[in-house]
Amino acid sequence: MSKQASWELVPAANACFAGDPDRKIDPYLFSAEAVTALRVALATQRPLLVEGLPGCGKTCLAEALAAEIGWTFLCETITSRTRLEKLTVEVDHLSRLHDAQRAAAIGGAPALRADEAYYRPGVFWWAFDRDSASTHGLSADARQCGVCAALPGIERTRKAPPHGTVLLIDEIDKAEPDLPNDLLEPLDRRGFRLPNGKYVSASPERELLTVITTNGERELPQAFLRRCVRLVLDEPTPDRLVAIARKHYDGANRDRVEALAAKMTEFRAKAREMGRRPPGTSEFLDAVRACEALDVRISADDPVWRQVERAVLLKPGEPESATKADSESAA
Repeated sequence: MSKQASWELVPAANACFAGDPDRKIDPYLFSAEAVTALRVALATQRPLLVEGLPGCGKTCLAEALAAEIGWTFLCETITSRTRLEKLTVEVDHLSRLHDAQRAAAIGGAPALRADEAYYRPGVFWWAFDRDSASTHGLSADARQCGVCAALPGIERTRKAPPHGTVLLIDEIDKAEPDLPNDLLEPLDRRGFRLPNGKYVSASPERELLTVITTNGERELPQAFLRRCVRLVLDEPTPDRLVAIARKHYDGANRDRVEALAAKMTEFRAKAREMGRRPPGTSEFLDAVRACEALDVRISADDPVWRQVERAVLLKPGEPESATKADSESAA
């Protein structure tokens, strides 16, 4: 399949992925900006960096696209402890130590396995070369019998085997400052070197789209940003919130949904005045679901609505500025 054909798989602007309840994938409404960014990323073979506040649909974008076009979906959520080896290949030192202790305790025990046997493929290995990742470390007999490791993700297929992979690197801004720069070579070359010197590279027969998300909690290196196609998911307008809600809850009371969507601008401003993160699309959908289930009127006179407003949209807690300052201080 040509590169042009791969980006033509992306749904049209304002198309909706209907969702997959069996796999617990929610519906997703593709904006015109998201569609363009996805097509550019596929056409240029560059990673797509998706920026926006928590709850705006960054993670759902990658998963919905994979499900819609029938590609394999792989995901790794970044933490402050994530290192490059976790994404490429880790050496299982603990298993190697156990084998060494067993060999020393039992006279005549077999020697340690080759170093390669202790490699544990990360998501980049699976995304670049699924065949070698699935059979790595297995004996020749096991390979001959068709044994393979389980895919660390969710595979979506249509009638034919999946042609490509959507790889999601979620919340890159949670990583230590060095990690984005460490990713430059794997992202540029679509490959990496194993500890034994061998090179794992992306198979030319399979397409790959890497989606990287950030909440903007930490500034990313310029060298990293230059290598990405960037997409900023802005706060949806009330009309778009109504459209999103209709896709998620088709039978919802339209007047109620419109009233709630109209109030989101007020809630966002109030949250910022209080030093808290403004409610995102996910909180809006939670509020719609709660109001539908409890038959709540969107009115200050309704005590249940005031509780929903406080519990879902203006959540009490520590101001965002204080939390962010504590996080930066700890880092």
